[in-house]
Amino acid sequence: MPHDPTEPSAGTVSAPSGLAGWPLVALLATIQFAAFSDRFLLTLVATPLKQALALSDTQLGLIQGSAFALPYALALPLLGSVADRGYQRGLILAGLLLWSAATFASGLAGGFAGLLAARLALGLGQAGFGPAALSLMTRHLRRNRLGRGIASLTAGATLGRSFALLAGGAVLAWLTARGGLDWPGSTPLAPWQALLVLAALPNLALALLVLRIRPGPRGGAAPQPEASRGHRGSSLAEALAWIGRRRGAYLPHAAAATAAVLMTQTLTAWAPTFYVRAFGFSPAESGLRLGLLVLIAAPLGHAAGGFALDRLRGAGHAAAAPLLLALGLILAVPLTVLTSLSPDLTLSLLGFAGLVALLGFTSPPGLAGIQILTPRGLRGRVTAVFLAAVSLAGFGLGPPLVGLLSDHLFGEAGLGLALLAVFAPVGAAGALAALLARRAWRPARRTYL
Repeated sequence: MPHDPTEPSAGTVSAPSGLAGWPLVALLATIQFAAFSDRFLLTLVATPLKQALALSDTQLGLIQGSAFALPYALALPLLGSVADRGYQRGLILAGLLLWSAATFASGLAGGFAGLLAARLALGLGQAGFGPAALSLMTRHLRRNRLGRGIASLTAGATLGRSFALLAGGAVLAWLTARGGLDWPGSTPLAPWQALLVLAALPNLALALLVLRIRPGPRGGAAPQPEASRGHRGSSLAEALAWIGRRRGAYLPHAAAATAAVLMTQTLTAWAPTFYVRAFGFSPAESGLRLGLLVLIAAPLGHAAGGFALDRLRGAGHAAAAPLLLALGLILAVPLTVLTSLSPDLTLSLLGFAGLVALLGFTSPPGLAGIQILTPRGLRGRVTAVFLAAVSLAGFGLGPPLVGLLSDHLFGEAGLGLALLAVFAPVGAAGALAALLARRAWRPARRTYL
């Protein structure tokens, strides 16, 4: 088949110098790693933080979920348009600096209001990374490597969560043993505060590397789909119109991806606290054990999802993405039962590891499916709309809902039941939505992919 001159390839250059291709993918995955590590460190210190600031489970769920999700989702459409104009590098750099400052501020918060403000800033800072990173990645990778490239990005997210638990647990144990940290010009920081303050510092090195990213052409220079020819790729309405004409595939696929994200983020938010309450772990021990399991299980799940997607698409299965989503979601339900209800610690941890792997398996097809359905000139904006909707529901609803159920229905000792009460219907409904998307699946024309 003759090469399509509009199709990106590994090694394709769009500017004289800078990171591109797989080195770019490696840097983006590392930044994603840092973003998710900073985002989820709060789950590790949830128990001492709750005690120190006198928070309820509902407030804790809001801090871990909605406080991040609302600014993240509201800013995404605007930042997606900025990414389509070619300002991906600037978006990533500005966001990295803002969320690093927010992570630092979280450790200095003296109450619910201060912590809430820091989490709002964290969500705003991380909002631009997804559209910018995916826009760069799809420009510099061949279409038959897109699944593996996106798997690297999603694996970076899960490894970041694992690092937050594993390394964060080790550092928390060290800080606890020494009674916190003396900070110049302020009162000594409690161990949980010191952990959050220290976590922000390594991001400064990443900010320097971001300056080496090769920027894409600006002003909407990429080829435009038939829905937007004659325009310069600046209107969010074009993206919404494109989604509307293909809503039979987009909407159920987004619903299935939302189910997967909701389960993933809710598990990450509450699993450390669940094992503290159900099996008597200390916060540091919970982080170390769960972090090690995530470190092993999550990359295997992401790699399997990306590999399966590329292989099935290569074999001619155009609707591979929603099919793999459905498979992962339906199998996640029995593993949730094992994780949350087993009285045996070993069985519960095995269920947790399997659940992490399966939810990781859903990430590449969930995210890549949107890229497959969308022409290149609209990917920043369509991805932004997708991430906004998915994040608002997945982050904003899951953790607070489990907190509400724990506070008002099952009690602190019934946190596992609260998790199951959310995961079972969400997993089943998500699998059904993915199968509906498969029936209406129609990838964007190859010219634009």
